[in-house]
Amino acid sequence: MTFNRDKWTYEQLLDYFFAVHHPSDPRYAGTQYRSAIFVHTAEQKKLAELACKQKGALGAYVSVEMASDFYRAEEYHQKYVEKQVSGVYGR
Repeated sequence: MTFNRDKWTYEQLLDYFFAVHHPSDPRYAGTQYRSAIFVHTAEQKKLAELACKQKGALGAYVSVEMASDFYRAEEYHQKYVEKQVSGVYGR
């Protein structure tokens, strides 16, 4: 997803995150699968922390962290959900 500030507010992006992501899912255990919102500014951090607080127990599973260098995952991780649905992973 590309965040376009002309089409979405940051608050809408946070709402979308919680609509499509389920951080309490046990499959997301361990640091490599942790649920996190990576922020770039103090204002984004404040809004993300507020969104997590408003989600109660669900938001408690999400950490809010300052963004750092980003490294694209290996190709077999790309479009993971689409691959699951299409049966690439033997489902």
